[in-house]
Amino acid sequence: MKTLLAIALLCVLGTQPTLMACTVMRLECGEQVVIARNHDWKTGGGLLIVNPRGIAKTAITPVNPHQWVSRFGSVSFAQFGREIPFAGMNEKGLTVDLLQLREAAFPTATTDKPTVNVVQWVQYQLDMSESVADVIATLDEVNPVPFIAMLEKVHYFISDATGDVAVIEFLDGKPHIQREDMRVCALANSTWQDSCRAVSEKRADNFSEMRFMRASYLSGNAEKQPATVDPVDYAFAALDRVTQTHTQWSLVYRPTARQIVFNTRAAKQRRWIDLGDLDFSEAAEVLCVDLNADTAGDLRSSLRPFSPEANRQIIDSAFDAILPAGFVRMTVKEMVLDYGDSLTPRLVK
Repeated sequence: MKTLLAIALLCVLGTQPTLMACTVMRLECGEQVVIARNHDWKTGGGLLIVNPRGIAKTAITPVNPHQWVSRFGSVSFAQFGREIPFAGMNEKGLTVDLLQLREAAFPTATTDKPTVNVVQWVQYQLDMSESVADVIATLDEVNPVPFIAMLEKVHYFISDATGDVAVIEFLDGKPHIQREDMRVCALANSTWQDSCRAVSEKRADNFSEMRFMRASYLSGNAEKQPATVDPVDYAFAALDRVTQTHTQWSLVYRPTARQIVFNTRAAKQRRWIDLGDLDFSEAAEVLCVDLNADTAGDLRSSLRPFSPEANRQIIDSAFDAILPAGFVRMTVKEMVLDYGDSLTPRLVK
């Protein structure tokens, strides 16, 4: 099963390298800080998933997979099945976003430290960390590792409700952490060093660096906005400035308010979810809603119990667009579906 899940993740991150070109930025408008992210991909199907506390999980890794029980509830944005999100925020206001980085080089899996797949690491942090400091501390305890290092290449943008923010990159098998509030304001698909060089020299060598330069300017400009400017409105306008032809989702996190506002290419009306209105208790149901549903405003009443059918809908959309028809595609889809269905509540002791 884990081998087939590996194939699934390799297909996600390895066969469409030019399309996972996302952009994220931190915007401080007055006393409010919001995190804005564009998700750029070939297809736009996906689920918003409400994940309660107390779910027992085993990492999708072949060597020394980590096991944990989720401490915090979260809302995650999944396109390739439950537990494989690219973005999300937990009930403490921690946000985690994954973006492509071709230069990434993660640790080699060993038996002396537990491992979590580099994509599932997003959900792991939402489950277990309250702050940026907590996320950084886990780097000494658990290694994010790929199945095949040549293909699974990403880096991470992390923020929390205190306003702390960090970029985490693995470039030589070790984590490189950027955590200076005045500088860590954006991320695209180039290394932090190359991105900062582009800003310093006012010269972009590629479109990723160009988007980083633009996002950095928009972040700095946010502080100059009058008090009458709504931070969420500014955030969506900023995301429009870094949009691409394959931008599928635009997410705006409000960590202190515990709210996520978003729209999609297929459903342009704004919708939001207030985490304070959700039941994250250990006995609560896993809930979800189609990201492209024809809804608007508060999504609480649109949430439905998570089901294999809901999971299958996004898995079919994602993998049918990436893999040719046949036994491999069918088997991979079933394995990803089965993994999401296998998770069970377990009360935290």
